[in-house]
Amino acid sequence: MYDLASPWLGLNQKNYETYQKSATEESRKELLRRTLTGNILSMCKSLSHRLKPGETLKTDLRVKEMTVTLKGQKMLGFTGTFKTNFLIPDYLGLGKSVSRGFGMVRRIL
Repeated sequence: MYDLASPWLGLNQKNYETYQKSATEESRKELLRRTLTGNILSMCKSLSHRLKPGETLKTDLRVKEMTVTLKGQKMLGFTGTFKTNFLIPDYLGLGKSVSRGFGMVRRIL
């Protein structure tokens, strides 16, 4: 279980439009869950870690929306918690603009 210690910028421009047009809260949550899974897989790739054959990455999240400012632009960010079957180092960033401090995670014991 992890806490988003700083707002997670999980949506690119295309996914943002899909998110806004989603008819149900469940479809929005599913889009965010898939995006988070992709962010974790990208982190694995950057750390030269490969999942074992047949190993599946699972995620579940509970987040709420918030407005953040990035380079003078208002963007949709998310705070909250998520669960995954993959161990992520504390203070590692996921999503967009991690070098600016967004998407930092902390493990909840």
